[in-house]
Amino acid sequence: MTLRGSGADLLLLCAGLTVWASAFLSLYALLSLGCAYGWEDRVLGPISLQRAALVTNWSLHLALNAALVIWARRRARQREGDPEAFLAKVSVVANIVALLATFVNFSPLLPLSTCL
Repeated sequence: MTLRGSGADLLLLCAGLTVWASAFLSLYALLSLGCAYGWEDRVLGPISLQRAALVTNWSLHLALNAALVIWARRRARQREGDPEAFLAKVSVVANIVALLATFVNFSPLLPLSTCL
């Protein structure tokens, strides 16, 4: 299946922030489950099971957002000169914003305590 036309660009425009929302919900759920079931006390190498689960989830969402940025940039380059290229360029910017928001919003999970 290939996505063509401005419909794909419109989908890409929303995709990055949808991934950010997925990261928000899944990290919050993992944090709540981990605190409830004592994952903070279980050691997995040099870090706790809770932190490992949170960092893994965050990393996967960052990778997905980075893939969306790459995909959007390729589409924008392919559509250069096309009258609908503006939407492709805006989707690149929107995905970069979503990638940065995913990084900045959830980076405090690295140094801060996960459970009180």
